[in-house]
Amino acid sequence: MQDFLSVLKSRRTVRSYTAEPVREQDLQELIDLAVLAPTGMGAQPWAFTVVTSSEVMRQLNAIVLGVLRSPHMQPFLASEGMQEWVSRPNADIFYGAPALIGISGNAQAPSTAIDCQLAAENLFLAAHAKGLGTCYMGFLVMTAESPQIQTCLRIPEGHRLLAAAVVGHPALPPDGPPKRNPARIEWVR
Repeated sequence: MQDFLSVLKSRRTVRSYTAEPVREQDLQELIDLAVLAPTGMGAQPWAFTVVTSSEVMRQLNAIVLGVLRSPHMQPFLASEGMQEWVSRPNADIFYGAPALIGISGNAQAPSTAIDCQLAAENLFLAAHAKGLGTCYMGFLVMTAESPQIQTCLRIPEGHRLLAAAVVGHPALPPDGPPKRNPARIEWVR
């Protein structure tokens, strides 16, 4: 396994996957490592949904694309240059990945959104350390209030989907490090 700083510096978003399934024990281990994330007041407000059914992935893809293709979403997609991509008949928000992990959180816990995002980052880093790729599923999270999505993902009562990622074996090696702007730092001494 790679050392931590190498994992941190080399992790990249993967948007092309092989059809090879991710072993259930690997998905379980990713979740076991995700829950080691910091959590406000020890609340651990998360619940995980693992989808490996290609049929459910197709249903979720259709639901999300339906929302994204709606007229009220077009202004947001145009600014991102995504309108053309979303309009493609074969658009796949999951990029062919064989697994999806949703992280939902107790809507009443005060730090739920932060806790779930921290768990997601642990999951991304753990997946990369194991040679797997991940991609944050922002479009799925943006459309998570859809009752159809909540049903497909079996979101527990009183929870909201707050983070999600596809997981799989990268089809291609990810690009090198992205260009990053220097961090804005205000030193208060």
